[in-house]
Amino acid sequence: MQPQDSTSSAAPPPLPRRPELLAPAQDFTCLQAAIQAGADAVYVGVGGLNMRSAAHNITPAELPEFAAVCRAAGVRAYLALNVLVFESEHAAVAALLDAAVGQVDAVIAWDPAVLAACRERGLPIHISTQASVASAATARFYRDLGAVRIIPARECTLEEIVAIREGAGIEVEVFVHGAMCVNYSGRCFLGQDVFGKSGNRGACLQPCRREYLITEVEEGDTYILGQDYVLSARDLCTLPFLEELLGAGLDAFKIEGRNRNPEYVQTVVGAYRQAIDAWAAGGLTAELKSVLMQRLGEVYNRTFSEGFYHGRPVADFAASRRSQAEYRKEYVGPVRNYYDRARVASIEVLSNTFRVGDELLIQGRTTGVVRCTAGEIRVEGTPVDETPRGLVTLGLEQLVRAGDKVYVRVLRQGCSAGETPPEPRG
Repeated sequence: MQPQDSTSSAAPPPLPRRPELLAPAQDFTCLQAAIQAGADAVYVGVGGLNMRSAAHNITPAELPEFAAVCRAAGVRAYLALNVLVFESEHAAVAALLDAAVGQVDAVIAWDPAVLAACRERGLPIHISTQASVASAATARFYRDLGAVRIIPARECTLEEIVAIREGAGIEVEVFVHGAMCVNYSGRCFLGQDVFGKSGNRGACLQPCRREYLITEVEEGDTYILGQDYVLSARDLCTLPFLEELLGAGLDAFKIEGRNRNPEYVQTVVGAYRQAIDAWAAGGLTAELKSVLMQRLGEVYNRTFSEGFYHGRPVADFAASRRSQAEYRKEYVGPVRNYYDRARVASIEVLSNTFRVGDELLIQGRTTGVVRCTAGEIRVEGTPVDETPRGLVTLGLEQLVRAGDKVYVRVLRQGCSAGETPPEPRG
């Protein structure tokens, strides 16, 4: 008998460990967009007690429904309660945390009073980046208070983050994409000084991203600072070097953007989902990354930076405060009905019209984000190439619902596909 080839029965090597992909969700439409794009978890604010108080956020009454949608999709739900809490707000915090028990998988926080309240209720704690954890000793301090995960300070390098994880023996979550603050996140008082809107309360109106007139004292010469927006940080984008973060064994990759729209969530989460899965399968190629970077450039961004992962970014850090996306969306009107058997949507065109071949975005609380190319358009049964205002029907394979909002995607003026758009003025 021939000896059996030991290699033929050897178990295949295990797949590389994939980090949790964590998506922003300011409302139910963004939640559906995140789920559709492949998020493993989402984070949401409730009311105003979070660092994105200008986002829609959900209400305390909606938290059970939000959590139920997450559970049904196999997606974890995290509650962002990451503001400084004033004396008058402790009752509201207690009520919110009571409502969160049994609904959310963890609370993102850093105010010691909130941490204590979470411990009393047995709620898992993720320490917010607002705590500026920059060393293993600090991470151990929070671990000993009951934290199960740390989101380190945004100014840490990758080497420092790995040292924190190894030195503290705690899960580490890092931001991989989205807006960055020019100051220590939430610690800037410019918004409070100019507008009375506190960064520590998630209400900053971002005066750092505006143009400024600078006057030279001795001669009185004046200069406008704006072309490079020296106070305005570029958006973080780690996709060009994502393999480094994946190889570091970090536990969760977080996408910033609870103030951004559903198609941003769907596009960005989808790009990072595809990149992570391709890496795990050994196929994250330069060509794929190029395609994904092109896709990321189509939605809101202030051009991209690698953040602090490789050290101080210096000149690469600052850019325009405005979006550099190649496309914008224009509102068409609502879906009035969807006829499932005929696969036809009835749309009321109230604002911008669209033509056969245009790309449409249809968004709704349950629908999430549907992207489609306008095919057959009819008005009272007659085919047309362009919609008038009023009721039209559109052949549509994907299910949409009455009340969903329809948008048409248009190229920004002065751009061709693939080009970086000029910065809008004024």
